[in-house]
Amino acid sequence: MKAFYIAISFMLVLPYQIISQETLETNPDKIYQSALEEYHNQNFEQSLNYTNRGLDIAPEYHDIRILQIRNLWALEDFIAADSDLGFLLKKAPDYIDVNPLVLQRINRFNDNQEALEFIHKMQQLYPEDAKLQVKKAQILFKDHQRSEARNLAQQLIKAKDLSGEDRYILQILLSRTVRNEIGVSYNYINFSEEYLNYQNWHTTSAEYQHNFNRTAVIGRINYSDREINSGSLVELEAYPVFNERFYAFTNLGFSNGAVFPEFRGSVSLHYNFLKILEGEVGGRILNFSGQSYFSGILGLSAYYEQFYFNARTFIGPERSGQLIQNYQFNVRYYLKDADNYLFARLGSGVSPDERTDYTQIQYPGLETYYLSAGINKTFGMNHIVQLSAGFLTEDITEDLQGNQFLANFGYRYRF
Repeated sequence: MKAFYIAISFMLVLPYQIISQETLETNPDKIYQSALEEYHNQNFEQSLNYTNRGLDIAPEYHDIRILQIRNLWALEDFIAADSDLGFLLKKAPDYIDVNPLVLQRINRFNDNQEALEFIHKMQQLYPEDAKLQVKKAQILFKDHQRSEARNLAQQLIKAKDLSGEDRYILQILLSRTVRNEIGVSYNYINFSEEYLNYQNWHTTSAEYQHNFNRTAVIGRINYSDREINSGSLVELEAYPVFNERFYAFTNLGFSNGAVFPEFRGSVSLHYNFLKILEGEVGGRILNFSGQSYFSGILGLSAYYEQFYFNARTFIGPERSGQLIQNYQFNVRYYLKDADNYLFARLGSGVSPDERTDYTQIQYPGLETYYLSAGINKTFGMNHIVQLSAGFLTEDITEDLQGNQFLANFGYRYRF
């Protein structure tokens, strides 16, 4: 019986001994390390006990208070967390880890108006903070204030010191804040004398684009005049956006088969990762004269300062025992915003996305190389002009090479 009472007494005293060990520790650094260890183990309540003790001893130990805020967020006690964040903003707004807390707090607002009010207050503390402004543009877009979001994004993207992550966010935001666009383009191909039976080719396109909230839908008509024959291709294209990192590209096209493929179908999935990278995977299917041909696609894009880099490959189909392949590298240099840039493309093979001159599928084993460059420039808020020129050299037969001069003019009006 005596042993029983001793055991009961021990069990009752033990928790107080543990709590006592926590609360009797007077070294703030040791308390912080213990709290951090518990936080990493996702023992948020236990970590909070340590941070409370640490702040009792050292109220201005900012790392402890920052950890306490993270504990409170994990426990969804936002009122207490905001109180601690307010303390830091008053006492140490320039402390290295305080500004990232502000940006993270914005992401935790469920109400867009509350988030915008918070951002307005933070702008008084951090008037030059580009990331804070980018967050504001995102929240304006979520709050359906499309014009305000677009105007702010256009101002921000002119900054040369933007991070690749912020530039990527603004590029996507600008592409999603246009309601309507109409565009026309003209493509010209001049063939060298080695092409005995080829006349110059002229292709014109007209399109209309409408953005339904997060999805852009485009209708396009292409007409190609090749002197000895001509034809039209009708296309329907869409860019459904699933979330901030994930969107898709789809395309359906139909023609009478005289010049263009009788049918073309395209699907690509795009996913942003590591903040500045975007991967692409997809496929294209084309139908010529009742025969279907499939190409797989892999691509990778990156934003670095004012540059955009993209590498893509199209693999397939297999013809006459040979796998048709296209490799291309694209680069843009943004002059001031998402609509003003210089661009260039270098590649081998002709991709199935090429509407005017996709001949390699009929003649496998022949090599093709091309280089093109141009400029995309805005005039005012509504007008966009694109000019480009290029050079293509390809095998006409195994023993004969031909050259092509390429030129393109495009105009778009946004409203």
